[in-house]
Amino acid sequence: MDAHTAGEPARAGAPAGGAFATSDEWVLSTDDPLTDYHPAFTGNGRLAARVPAAGNGFAEAPVRTQFHVAGFYTGRGGEWSRKASLPAWTTLDVSDGSGSFNDAFSSVRATAEELVGGDWAAVARPEAGAARGIEGYRQSLDLRTGVITTEARWTSPAGRVTDVRHQVLTDRSRPYVAAVTVTLTPHWEGTLVVTDTLDDRAASRTTPARQGADAGRIWTVTEAEGSGIVAAVVSVLHADGAEPSCPSGEETAAQTVTVRALPGRRCSFTKYVSVVTSHDADDPCAAARSHADEAARAGYGRLADDNRRAWAREWQGDIVVRGDDRLQRQVRASKFYLLTSVREDSPWSLSPAGLSSDSYNGHVFWDTETWILPSLLAQHPRIAESVLDYRVRRLDAARAYAADGGYRGARFPWESGLTGDEDTPVWAPCGRLEQHVSSDVALAFWQHWLVTGDERWLRTSGLPVLSAVADFWTSRVTADAEGRCHINGVIPPDEYAEGPHDDSVYTNVAARAALRFAARAAETSGQPADARWTDVADRIVVPFDRALGIHPEFTGYEGQQIKQADVVMLAYPWENPQPAEVSRADLEYYVPRTHEDGPSMTDSVHSIVYAELGDAKAAFEHTRRSVEPFLRPPFEQFAETRTGGAFTFLTGHGGFLQEFLHGYSGLRWREDRVVLAPILPDALEGIALRRLRWRGRVFDIDIRHEATTVRLHAGEALPVEAAGRLRHVPAGGEVRLATRTPVADR
Repeated sequence: MDAHTAGEPARAGAPAGGAFATSDEWVLSTDDPLTDYHPAFTGNGRLAARVPAAGNGFAEAPVRTQFHVAGFYTGRGGEWSRKASLPAWTTLDVSDGSGSFNDAFSSVRATAEELVGGDWAAVARPEAGAARGIEGYRQSLDLRTGVITTEARWTSPAGRVTDVRHQVLTDRSRPYVAAVTVTLTPHWEGTLVVTDTLDDRAASRTTPARQGADAGRIWTVTEAEGSGIVAAVVSVLHADGAEPSCPSGEETAAQTVTVRALPGRRCSFTKYVSVVTSHDADDPCAAARSHADEAARAGYGRLADDNRRAWAREWQGDIVVRGDDRLQRQVRASKFYLLTSVREDSPWSLSPAGLSSDSYNGHVFWDTETWILPSLLAQHPRIAESVLDYRVRRLDAARAYAADGGYRGARFPWESGLTGDEDTPVWAPCGRLEQHVSSDVALAFWQHWLVTGDERWLRTSGLPVLSAVADFWTSRVTADAEGRCHINGVIPPDEYAEGPHDDSVYTNVAARAALRFAARAAETSGQPADARWTDVADRIVVPFDRALGIHPEFTGYEGQQIKQADVVMLAYPWENPQPAEVSRADLEYYVPRTHEDGPSMTDSVHSIVYAELGDAKAAFEHTRRSVEPFLRPPFEQFAETRTGGAFTFLTGHGGFLQEFLHGYSGLRWREDRVVLAPILPDALEGIALRRLRWRGRVFDIDIRHEATTVRLHAGEALPVEAAGRLRHVPAGGEVRLATRTPVADR
């Protein structure tokens, strides 16, 4: 990706004092909302919410809380499209007439920053924190369900004490629905007011909202600037024994419920929210009303149960790490954050930050196909297919882009948004020159075919994309006097090499592979393959420095510092046919030349290639390097770089997961078998990959030091190649394979 980044989180630091203060390995928690605190987000794959320390509503700091829904883009406006953000729909504030719970949080943060340097331990002392409103704080994210729970004891300015518990749920079983509850236990008697608001402060890049209210329901309808895409948000408020009212003169859609507070008597309030865009319905507001009303009739208990079951289906594809509890949390958190931003039957891809923010304008890069998608494909091929459908639907735009440059076929843009046109800001040269993205798309399509074996999909979706990319490369190359084909004037994945440069080895190898994918896909589909595809593939130049024994990054490369993984990716994911000593030489040459402040996914590739070479110690060192400097406490979210950048950075999460799915397992996909080369670092007791899927089979891989077991749960016998030997796992049975001995132990 290029350097235009939004929403930078704070520099990494020590975990918050209360982080992970729980015995549940699936729950991430903190009792400190100030010290190095980065708010979590949750989503159901279509809509999402960043939840601040107060557990509801909108906050500008420490990370702006944004509320996104898939496909809500602005127009291009002569420049580029951007992701628009909705009003904050989680607000469910509590007041006793002298002040509110959310205001108390704002006051505590301001007081802590001004008086005690942001030290929660200091502000939470009885003489400080309790007097200023908040004590007994705990916020938790349950990775099994996506529910964020926030609890605290609130003392109002009038001295009244109330126990407050918020929960935010985005319903995985209902793509248009979310719910927010607040449960209150007052320790006083008097009048208690709960306010449901759709807060415009969180909205960005939208026209002024049209708002309204009626009979326990509030709504807002807004439009993304310049695109005409409309989003409607409807909230239905339920409270036992009380009817909501709508105050006049509010600048935002709001409704209140007033109840009699009695000491020790618990009361609960739930708002049922629906978000619908004009992508989904001709009348988004009417559709959102219907979804919100239906959710309210079902009730929170039903929503919670349905959501739990929907997430349980996703979590069948678990990754179990034995012997390192923190690493286990990091792995599960990474998978959770990927799933918050994608779902089956969605026509939208995901950006480097998914639905968590508008970082990188919400655009789709190679990050999706290269870094994120392989971590979904292995266990969730239907979700992966939905992500790829985004590219299928924009194939005509990619064809037009190639034609505009005087080429045949399809050229996918470096940054893609609503339409599939080039959406890179004009000042960034990547949009013009970083053309390897088309091959990265082709690799993802080929991998999907390898995993699913879906011949209908290959004919209708895969082959059209693969053949169009191949046509682009046959027209893009330049032949020299000896007939060798060059790809000139590009930027490689290493964006420090702004160039333009000739014969980027990554670009050339990727183009060669894409040409061969197309030829093989055509053969498999019974369609004629263009003879130029294999002819050009065979003639593409692959630079190699025989004196150094490495692939130079491009013609004329002289060993300068690089931004991110580039040449080492020839070994993985491209599986370029090259000796192991070349893969090792490339690693040893480029790893020390990689900028430490580069993006977080780089060391994941280094780890995977070291594992492939049998160096488990180096692989695990790079696993640590790929995660620890980038995770932000307390909810284990990746930042793009050690010092900030895009947040939450799903690209980093995706690369990290590939180390377990494809690194330590050695899992590689083939048309007629799966290939395994398991290895386990000494620091771990085991790694188990649950419910992997390949061509109708469902299987587990359980890697231990003594042996690796492959278990087949469903489907016909599973052909597995390991150490050059082909075995077949019988239906309902298992086979044991040797776990490789690390090279240092031989």
